Amino acid sequence: MPRPPRPLDPARSQRLLVVAGETFAADGFEAASLNDILSRAGMGKSSFYHRFADKTALHDWVARTMADAIVTEIRVPDLETLSAASFRPELTALLDRFQRLAAARPELMSLGLMFHNSADAPPERAIARVRSGVMTWIAEALQRGRELGVIRSDLPPALLSEWTVASLTTIDRWALTADTPVAARAATAAAAIDALWSLLAPPNAT
Repeated sequence: MPRPPRPLDPARSQRLLVVAGETFAADGFEAASLNDILSRAGMGKSSFYHRFADKTALHDWVARTMADAIVTEIRVPDLETLSAASFRPELTALLDRFQRLAAARPELMSLGLMFHNSADAPPERAIARVRSGVMTWIAEALQRGRELGVIRSDLPPALLSEWTVASLTTIDRWALTADTPVAARAATAAAAIDALWSLLAPPNAT
């Protein structure tokens, strides 16, 4: 039976979050070494097992904690409040807030690579729920854009959603891993997002 979680002090919790996030992002869940994480975080096994049942619980905690922090910081807009005039500016502002967060709290960006390397995670895992939430929100945003007439409606919704997710995934993975200065990566990613917006616009849009 799993042990009930016991809180860590803030400094140790943050250190474990950063180290575990970096390791899971770089190595994936299966290949990540719990012993290496604990060694780098300066945490003994007894302390770890008072808080977590196993490596799976740690991975779930990292995913939940980082996702909650990101959502709080970037302030996701309510899609139902968007108008044809505000749709693109509001979503562009959302991406801008995400880029500023990436610069201010780079440790949270480990979640992006965890997102990308956990596509096969079981549905009960925290990262799978994060992935599902992101995919659902993108599909709902595209549907809202179609209703407002600012997103093309000549393609099936499922195809449009999968195409958009694949494009955003490619851009995000590149931005997280490219060996270029942060500012240059941000500028290139912004240009790629602009190109995606053009492709998503109705064919007769000027």
